[in-house]
Amino acid sequence: MNKRSHFVGILGSMGPLATADFLSKLVLNTPANKDQDHIPVILHGDCTIPDRIEFINGKGPSPLPQLSEGIRFLNDCGVGVICMPCNTAHIWHAQLAAMSQAPLLHIVQSSADQISKKNPLAKKIGLLSTHSTHLSGLYHGPLQDRGFEVVSPTEKDFKVFINPAIDQVKANQIIPAEKTFTLVAQSLIERGAEVIILGCTEIPVVMKKQLAEKPSMYIDSNQALAQAVIDFFQNTKASAPQIV
Repeated sequence: MNKRSHFVGILGSMGPLATADFLSKLVLNTPANKDQDHIPVILHGDCTIPDRIEFINGKGPSPLPQLSEGIRFLNDCGVGVICMPCNTAHIWHAQLAAMSQAPLLHIVQSSADQISKKNPLAKKIGLLSTHSTHLSGLYHGPLQDRGFEVVSPTEKDFKVFINPAIDQVKANQIIPAEKTFTLVAQSLIERGAEVIILGCTEIPVVMKKQLAEKPSMYIDSNQALAQAVIDFFQNTKASAPQIV
């Protein structure tokens, strides 16, 4: 066994604040009594990876070459599993997973798995994400395959509210972004959403209050991914042959 197979590789800094939030949630949700009980990490934090949304909108270079470089780096480090705390980057999940020796977890599947834990009776799922994630159908297909109806923001919501709010988060303008995301979330609830997936890892950063006040209403995709990492290593440990 590779000496670093018990490490999780993180392809992060998309954006940096979302990765910091992911790391915090990984630590806070790992069952541990001491430092040595936590999951070792190797972070490839390249914040120069081209903007995913800009590329999809035809305004910048593809992020795939640098994403691929990050996957190769983490595989060369011998990590046991890799995750990307960025929803939009999962548009390239299939290509990246195909070149990776280590399993590449999927944030959409991790988030969808949380629905039954949050509200097992929910049928109508709100999706609060970037416009690019929305257009890609990244969440719509997997959720519909599980029998859910997806409620998405309107094109006006993306243009007038969500896109500017995401820019505010990247510029550390947290308070105005929180107000905007809360407004859009409320509109999804009014349209029948029983659970809302925060399908951009920068949104949970500014909606901590809402997550705390209504934990059964919101699914934090960053926390869902952190839990998937924890589950992976717990399952790996449980299935490892016992030496006697």
